[in-house]
Amino acid sequence: MSDPRVVFLGGDGSTPQGLTFADLAHDESSSWVMWRVLTANNRDVGRCQNLFNDHESSVSDFLNFKANVQRLEPVISHAQAGLEWTWVLLLDEKPVARSSRGYERLRECHYSLTQFLNAVPVAVVVDDPAHMVRQRREHAIPGTFEPFAEAL
Repeated sequence: MSDPRVVFLGGDGSTPQGLTFADLAHDESSSWVMWRVLTANNRDVGRCQNLFNDHESSVSDFLNFKANVQRLEPVISHAQAGLEWTWVLLLDEKPVARSSRGYERLRECHYSLTQFLNAVPVAVVVDDPAHMVRQRREHAIPGTFEPFAEAL
């Protein structure tokens, strides 16, 4: 298995649910970039709270996040009318990272947060824009849908 790593996801147009642009002057019709932390088994355990206009800004945000990991304040709460547990990390009372999905059980949410916080300091940053994953228009943005809902 490989080490935990940070990968970057980019897209055009519609933005991932629950995320906003760090740059308030961003044009909603243009492209966006976000970072995600993957564990050694390739599981997405957490991601940034803000979107960025370009790859370099997203890399810079993660490196700043990593440098301040000891100052982060975790907040665990119910999402979607109390059906799922999610976590958010605050830096100076501003959300900077969040869970990649909701969890049915509180202990699973705690475990995910622990996995994320353990992965961040040792995560390898894949900062080459050529390796950035591009969001395809015909596919939903990871973490914003139930993949098997339509099959049921």
